[in-house]
Amino acid sequence: MKQKLPTAFKIVAFRGVMKAGDLEKVATKTGYSYDMVSKTLRGLRNNDKIVDTAYQMVKSRTNILTFA
Repeated sequence: MKQKLPTAFKIVAFRGVMKAGDLEKVATKTGYSYDMVSKTLRGLRNNDKIVDTAYQMVKSRTNILTFA
């Protein structure tokens, strides 16, 4: 059975490899405002859809397991 990654890990992984324009892309893909996406990925709000979308977008950019 696959173990679900903690939300905090996904946020740290995203922030570590994010590029200019990534927040806008996440906002567009999820349908949430840029402000909501920004606050969620800074840890001020809870939204699994935003966090999961952001993590899926960047997980192939580098070996994120080095963060663990």
